[in-house]
Amino acid sequence: MKLSRLFLSLFVTTLLLCVPLVIEQALELYESNKLHTNKSVLLELENLANAGDNSAAFLLATAYKNGKLGEKDLQKASHWYEKSANNGDKDAMLMLGWLFYKGSDTTVIDITKAKYWFTKASNEGVEEAIEMLELLD
Repeated sequence: MKLSRLFLSLFVTTLLLCVPLVIEQALELYESNKLHTNKSVLLELENLANAGDNSAAFLLATAYKNGKLGEKDLQKASHWYEKSANNGDKDAMLMLGWLFYKGSDTTVIDITKAKYWFTKASNEGVEEAIEMLELLD
């Protein structure tokens, strides 16, 4: 029994150590404009994001927003920012506020949604969101 607990503990520890390595590797690829070329890292990043990892979701969102995965895709960026924001990521909340405030070719300006996300971010203490709410009122 103790041996199986030990193996389980080692397995979980290994998993926890691997997550930051994938994020670190993805960040290096992002910064060198090569994230789109490494499908295995992208797949791992998406799996982490779908499993609730805010860093992975935020990185994917930012990559789509900035065209690091091909053409800029603000709908996909919005999807990943929302996934991260719904898990409590205040930076993702702020980014969603900006996406809805500015709009784009694929995202309609929606001040109500912008205020919603700026409010959520301001409730988390994000100064920029507080300033945007003051501007919008």
